[in-house]
Order: sequence, then C-alpha cells, then structure tokens
Amino acid sequence: MKKLIAVLALGASIATVAAPETMIVQASTINDTAKQNSFSGVTYAEQVLAQEGIKYNDFSAANPINYRNGKPEGVVIHETATPNATARNECIYFNREWMNIYSYVHAFVDKTGVIQMTSPDYGVWGAGPVANNRFVQVELCEENNLADFAKGVNNDAIYVAQILHRYNLEPDNAVHDGKGTIWSHHAVSTFLGGTDHTDPDGYFAKWGYSMDDFFDLVKYYYDQGTPADNAPVDNDTVTPPAPATPAKKPAVLPKPVATKVLIHNALVYDENGVATDLPTKKAGTKLTIYGNQTIKKRKYLQIGVNQYVVASNVEGKLRPLSHNAYLYDGKGKRVGTNKLYRGNYVRTYGGRVKIKGRKYYPIDVNQFVKVGNFK
Repeated sequence: MKKLIAVLALGASIATVAAPETMIVQASTINDTAKQNSFSGVTYAEQVLAQEGIKYNDFSAANPINYRNGKPEGVVIHETATPNATARNECIYFNREWMNIYSYVHAFVDKTGVIQMTSPDYGVWGAGPVANNRFVQVELCEENNLADFAKGVNNDAIYVAQILHRYNLEPDNAVHDGKGTIWSHHAVSTFLGGTDHTDPDGYFAKWGYSMDDFFDLVKYYYDQGTPADNAPVDNDTVTPPAPATPAKKPAVLPKPVATKVLIHNALVYDENGVATDLPTKKAGTKLTIYGNQTIKKRKYLQIGVNQYVVASNVEGKLRPLSHNAYLYDGKGKRVGTNKLYRGNYVRTYGGRVKIKGRKYYPIDVNQFVKVGNFK
C-alpha cells in the first residue's frame, strides 16, 4: 500500500529486518508456528479512533465504490513497508490522510489482531484502478522478529479465510496465472496492471516465506469452517470467525458537475456550515464538485458526502486594481518583473492571507498580490 502511495509521488521504501537467522527457517515451520496462536480478533476503526478521541473519517461514505460484479472477487494481500508501525498507527494515519494520499484499504493486520477500516461490501483505493472495484484489500504490518511475524500472518490468514467464507469464494492462488481469489499486490501488477508494486514478496522473503506458503495457511483455516464469533479457540480446532460489518450503507453522492482547482487553502464544512475535523484542503488541490449550496447566506461547493468548501476559495471574486501591482510567491518573494496595471480587474480567491507580516490576496496557486493595491 505505501508503495502505491509512492506511485502518487509519496515515496516509501522497505527496510531490511535485522534477523538473518530467519532466512533459513522453513516456511512450513513458520506455518506450524503460526497455528499455535489463537486468532486475535477483529476490531473496527471507529472503535479504535474513539479510544483516541479521534473522529472516524468514513471512506466508504465519501467514496462508495461498487464492485463490478456486485461483490468481491477475491482478496489482495499487501504489506505496509513501514517497519514497526502497528495496525493502530496505520489506522490513525490513514483515517487522517486518505483524502490527501489517495490510498485506503479494508483492514490492517499485525501481531495483535485485525483493525477493519471500512466495510468490505465496497471497494477501496489500494491496488490501482483495475483492481480496486474487484477485491477486498488487506495490509499486513511489518514485524521485527519471527515469533511476531508468525502471529501476524496467522491473523492475516484467518481474516482472509473469513472474507472468502463471507462472500462464498473458494481459495484459489492467483499469483502464478492471474486467475483466482487470493492475490498479492505483485500479481495485480503482473496480470492486471494499473500499478507496479511487488509487495508482499520482499517482506515475506526476509523470513523465508512466500505467497504460496501464505495461501497454504489460508486454505488450512478456510477448510476448518466458520464459527459464529471472534472468541479465541483451541489451536487444534481454530477456525476463522465470521466478519461483522457496519450496518450503515454509505450515502450516495450526486453526479459530479465539474473538477476545479482550489486556489486558497480551505476548511471543510458540514451541511450546516460548521467546520469539521477534516484536514484543511491545500491550495492546488483538484476538487470534484458535486453542486453548490447556500448555507447561512454564504455559497459553498459540495466536495463529498456532507463536505463543503467556501465557494470563493475556488471561484474567486473580481476586484479592481488602484495601483500597479507585482506578483509574489508564498514566501513573499517577488516573482519576475511583470506588473498588473491599475484600472484592470483581477480575480482574487478567498480571504486575505498574511505573509511575513504583510497582507495579500491569492490570485492563483502560489501567486499573490498585496492587498494595498486594490481599492
């Protein structure tokens, strides 16, 4: 997943796990070790975030992605490429940043359990445009020792097995021929395209493990059946629990009417004109516009489910110049020698901004004119 972000100009890399002795461990031994662990269970992002005092930013409510055949066709296995980051760490980060990094998955898994981010009934942004409306997508967090690695893959395999049961899918390894229900991100790159990443192969290889070995572990749990709850059971009869999903169906947005560039940083408001906890939208961001609405005598543009920005940050307002004016960048440094001449009208966006103690109006992305040049 973080490697997918790298394609979107947010680079990520895989760190080497300092455990050379694990390179000679047989994968069958790892699977045997994994089976000694009880399933740690599924918790939901909304619960985790509530414990941290953080508002849940529901991806599926804002971006309902319907599967092309009405349900998932399988599961894509990812790894985070972020050594020592836990599922909880990743949950908090992606809840805050997905609208900026254009990336999201259904669940994060580590040695302590599974955190489900959003309902697997809808697609996410995890493995490129070809795969996103086909598969449930699960991220395995990187561990730093063999015992924890075994716990992590055990939780991952059980969760994948329960997803297959939920959607009446049978285990079928797709990594060699591009046909099946269990995919690596590497297999998606090879057979479907739209992405060029190779996880989790590199991370697995550090432990002498592979997608074939992981498939065997999923198949083992799948063949056990599905109990009714998440309670840990004896490892001789361990079976994957049935996943629960939020009952709320995502709201549906109207058809988009335009794509526009934000010129002035903008807070995100709700339908009542109250600022939300969502991150400020930065100037230069492309916004999909779903319509406009007047709230408390002020015009807003809808950019998501119950998400609005003040229209003037996008549409601007014409103002007459009373003095010739130079252009300045976001650091207050003059840009070139060209002038805007008095008597002309210039479109400004949003309110005044202060740069190094002086007030400016934005007139384009990273272009500003001093407020004193306007009437």
